[in-house]
Amino acid sequence: MGRTIHSAERNLVLKVIQFFENEKKHGSFTVPVEQATKRACAATGLSKTTIMTIKREAKKIQTETARAANVQEDMTSFEDGEHPQPSTSASVATDTIKLSTPGSTQALSYTTRKEIPTLKKILTIAKRELNFPGQKDALRNILINDLGYSFKKFKRKRDFLVQRPEIAAWRAKYLRRLKENDERGAEKKPVTFIDETWIHSHYTLSKCWQNSSDSSVRINHSPGQRWIVVHAGNENGFIQGAELLYKCKSTTGDYHDEMDASNFTKWIKEKLIPNLPPNGIIVMDNAPYHSKQANKPPNFSARKNEMQTWLQEHNIKFDDKMTKRELYMLIQRNKPEKVYFIDEIFRAHGHEVLRLPPYHCDLNPIEYVWNLMKQRVADKNIDQSEKDIERLTKAAIQSITPEDWKKNATMLIA
Repeated sequence: MGRTIHSAERNLVLKVIQFFENEKKHGSFTVPVEQATKRACAATGLSKTTIMTIKREAKKIQTETARAANVQEDMTSFEDGEHPQPSTSASVATDTIKLSTPGSTQALSYTTRKEIPTLKKILTIAKRELNFPGQKDALRNILINDLGYSFKKFKRKRDFLVQRPEIAAWRAKYLRRLKENDERGAEKKPVTFIDETWIHSHYTLSKCWQNSSDSSVRINHSPGQRWIVVHAGNENGFIQGAELLYKCKSTTGDYHDEMDASNFTKWIKEKLIPNLPPNGIIVMDNAPYHSKQANKPPNFSARKNEMQTWLQEHNIKFDDKMTKRELYMLIQRNKPEKVYFIDEIFRAHGHEVLRLPPYHCDLNPIEYVWNLMKQRVADKNIDQSEKDIERLTKAAIQSITPEDWKKNATMLIA
């Protein structure tokens, strides 16, 4: 069976065939045979620069391979006496062959050795395990030019976390529920998205059009005082009367630390629920203050009598002689599905709660609305004054239209 030809290669082959068929049809050469490079460009549709680069790379590989083979032949032809010294290019080619073998590549991999690779560490390993004769510069050239290595940023852990099966299943369930609701047409439930964000007094643009005579905006890189913004919205815009804007106690750290379950619950009861449309779907993430459990079972640090009391309240039989560890294992086997205080409050008022899958804030349209709000604050925040930031933030929130919300909510469900 022949090798698999991918779509890009197929397209290239088809172009070459078409080129030759056109020449056959007209009985003459489209480009003179003496002009090989031009003919290659015309046949493949590639630029002259690309063709020349491919030719140079192919010639380099052929030269280095031939030199490496000659060196190997010369080295084996001398049984006694002084052996001739190979050229630098031949040495590089031979070193490349050594380093490119599967076992050698594995020896250089940080996933095998469980340590962050540096050029110095790789060189040490290459000399010790592969008898590599070169130094750092030679090794760097081989790694980059011949083995396809590059010095680059690590991939984000989130890119791997989002692929966990349970999170992928959660994401599918979340999107399916929104789509099912949207397909109900006029009978669909209103979907309200809630979230928190922050903004600081020095939030402004970093660039603008200006000439040499303009007194440019001076950027203060210190974040200064921060404000927390808590709000909710749907395809009709922000929920009127639900806005909460307050000054942070701290100018550093995670802004989530400025909110707790008590304050969040108070906002839900006093500002959000009275202004929500009835019988809706509430979408929110899994921040700790969103997720205080109503039926949280004892953990292993709980007292033994607390574990026994919990088991009795849930009609789970146990032996009084059981150790604390045995009681804990019994609790783990009978642990109920999590029930959250916030979810129960919404359900008591006729609303359904839909939780965002972890690491998927991009599935909440309010995140894009926050970005739009901050852009509009930055456009106006010339003086970067603490006394102006609340006014600018409230004005930016008021400027967000139902169309802004609909555009982002529609993208999510589409």
